[in-house]
Amino acid sequence: RHVPQAHEAHYSHEEEDFAKGDSSELDVWVFRRLQMLLASANGDAKLHAELHGDRVVIFCHYLGIDSNGHAHRPNSNDYLNNIKLVDELVEKTYRLIEEFYDYDERTAYVFTADHGMSLKGAHGDGDPANTRTPLVAWGAGVQGPILPTKPGDPGFEIDLPTQSRAQVRAQLQAQEQQEHAALNEWGTLAGLVRKDVMQADVAPLISALLGLPYPRNSVGVLPFSYLAKGAYRANAVRSNAQQLYLHALRKEQEKRTRTLLHFAPYGPFHSDVPELTRQLDEAYDSSRQSDSLEDTQSFQQVEALSQELIEICLATLEYFQRYDWFFLLSIIVLGYVGWMLVVAVAYLHPRDFRVRWLLGVEGQQLDVKLVVILFAAFTYLALESSPLTYFLYVLFPLLFGNFAWNHKHLLQQAWLSASSKQPKSSGKRWLEAVLILVCLELVVLGYERREIFGVLFSLLALWPILGGSPKDSNEAEDRVQSGEVRGFPSPSRCWSMSCLLISVFPYLPSEYGEHTVLVHTGGLLTLLFAALVLRSTRPDRQRFGLTPAFGFEAVPLVLSLLTLYGTMQYLDGDRSKPPFVLTVANWLLAIVPVLLLLFRLQHGQIGVVSGLEIGSERRQETAEVTRYIARLVEMMLAFAPSFTLLSIAYEVLFYVALCGVLVSWLLLEAQRSSASMTSSTWREIQRAFVFLLLIKIAFFGTGNVASMSSFEISSTYRFVTVFAPFTMGALLVLKILIPFMLVACTFHLILLLPSAPLASTSGSEPRLPATRYFLLVVAMSDVLALHFLFLVKNEGSWKEIGNSISMFGIVNAQIVFIPLLFLLALAFVRDLAPSDSSSQSLKEKKRQ
Repeated sequence: RHVPQAHEAHYSHEEEDFAKGDSSELDVWVFRRLQMLLASANGDAKLHAELHGDRVVIFCHYLGIDSNGHAHRPNSNDYLNNIKLVDELVEKTYRLIEEFYDYDERTAYVFTADHGMSLKGAHGDGDPANTRTPLVAWGAGVQGPILPTKPGDPGFEIDLPTQSRAQVRAQLQAQEQQEHAALNEWGTLAGLVRKDVMQADVAPLISALLGLPYPRNSVGVLPFSYLAKGAYRANAVRSNAQQLYLHALRKEQEKRTRTLLHFAPYGPFHSDVPELTRQLDEAYDSSRQSDSLEDTQSFQQVEALSQELIEICLATLEYFQRYDWFFLLSIIVLGYVGWMLVVAVAYLHPRDFRVRWLLGVEGQQLDVKLVVILFAAFTYLALESSPLTYFLYVLFPLLFGNFAWNHKHLLQQAWLSASSKQPKSSGKRWLEAVLILVCLELVVLGYERREIFGVLFSLLALWPILGGSPKDSNEAEDRVQSGEVRGFPSPSRCWSMSCLLISVFPYLPSEYGEHTVLVHTGGLLTLLFAALVLRSTRPDRQRFGLTPAFGFEAVPLVLSLLTLYGTMQYLDGDRSKPPFVLTVANWLLAIVPVLLLLFRLQHGQIGVVSGLEIGSERRQETAEVTRYIARLVEMMLAFAPSFTLLSIAYEVLFYVALCGVLVSWLLLEAQRSSASMTSSTWREIQRAFVFLLLIKIAFFGTGNVASMSSFEISSTYRFVTVFAPFTMGALLVLKILIPFMLVACTFHLILLLPSAPLASTSGSEPRLPATRYFLLVVAMSDVLALHFLFLVKNEGSWKEIGNSISMFGIVNAQIVFIPLLFLLALAFVRDLAPSDSSSQSLKEKKRQ
């Protein structure tokens, strides 16, 4: 539509169906359309003239391999057979075009791919399986195969003459395992020189083969060793150098005009480039004036000088890309530090804190000092024509820094209060702070090696033992063991067993095939776990049998297991699209249970809780814990159908293990709340840190950072089989959010546990615990974000670069995501919040 000189044909969106028996039909369709195009040219003079014009591009996109890889994975026969088919179609395409152009030897062919594919059928991350792609060129203007200089060398000889060599070598160093596998699989090609390039270099190669100008914003380097030696190749390399020179010159001019104060140019660009340009022009003129078209020495000199110029130009572009690096890094770090100080003031003095203080508004007065500083900073940035993001980068450090300066007395009070304590107590607090930082460092390591979270939860299993017990712990445990929750093991034992169980999952592979037997097993274990928990919460005389409400809430999960089996029979067994009725049933089973739960909560129908006897007033606190456990089971059963239908392997087993940890955490905190009538900052930090770890394990238990961008889309085939990126993406995000939601709901329930009124830091007035816990979690996330900021890489393998950026982005997203998660979770527990009268009654009883 936007390229009037182009002719295009494409299959419909509905034909990109992952449930089709054989997606290779898409590739056959492409070849047949090419046949029809060339055949119709014989009867269409205009089309015939266009196809025989100069610089014609024929682009064939064989998508079947990608579709079969997503649907059946690369190890399947469908994928391997599709590769064989594409090989045949490439040969047929070559012969078809050669026949059409009467073998005029003026056609160049480039065969490549935009990405690879991992064993789990995804390709969004920087794994070598996704970034190593083929590049084969032959035909007009292309140099033929070259024999290695060392024939006896068992490995590949790689020709890297261009200035992309540093990037290529960095990638190859991180791909030793893949290189060894390639030598075994492609050993017959070891007798030829390999010419590896970066993907950005493919565009200049195609431009050079067509005689077209290089793309305006391309920073790719022409892999000139692909071209036949001669004057054309030398001129193409020189043109590539000139294009990059103009690109670098433009970048410098833009930065120079926008810099008000001292401008620091890139030294070699001014000291070396003029002389290099002069030498290059002389060498090029000499090669043109040569009588011999095979003046190899002159051409080689042009190519060598061009590569030197390209190297300096690329370094210049990188220099100006990082020109403001120190400025940006400094203000970002100051922004994080300032935000931490704001959080500290809000945490230490929650009753005094006002959000409007951040804007410099206290009472009816506006902070003139802040206004003047902001005006000066924004004026300077505007005169430099800085991007809008720079204004935001500067705004937040100034707001936060001004706030911290205006309220430094509050921070000083907290510091003096901590310093005035006994040396023994002060030393303990410093030890606690060091322990928290060590644990946060382990979380940082866990982002790169998810097994670390297994270690952390193994250590958490010892928490009730190493953390000690309150002085009333025996009495508290007797209270938890009495009445409605007598069927549980001790909370400490439950916690230790569940933590050890969930610590196994980070050691399992994050790339897993489809094993629906594990999904069905996990679904049955979910039902069994829910039944056991509810049975344990019932009084002895009601212990045998469950309420009808449990059966009502368990039905959707049972039905989802049945529809899952039926859907997979069509997808894997018959290799056909599931019936519409079955797909609709999957959608209803995923959505309706959650909506029904919210509806019942809105209208006061408690579900499984209604079958529980609250007991006497003496056991009111224990009855509250029982209701909270029952509510957690209700949410677990409501979310289980959708999570089950979106799972393909051991994810549902992890779901059961996570629910076990959450129930144990609720029991353990109930015991601690009953045993200790006062709260300490250390206890708040413990709760916040456990919540943070549970949020991490909710994701890293079945995935890793790479899986955020390399999704297992086969889990969405139960709902949609036609390629629909937004729908599939939404379903995958839902699958990730479900464990997060359960963790957030459990944390809300813990904050509702009956306990004495929490004293403020000053000991004079109550505080809002939810706000304080939220601030602690945000502060810990800030520490992680600041750490990951310094771990961001722009050099090395694509996997290292991509993962470092993803880790920094994920941690920052949590700062915004956690409060939203809290708000969503509140909808499932709002009805359990005690009224003011009941809370006051409970306080009076505790005073007695």
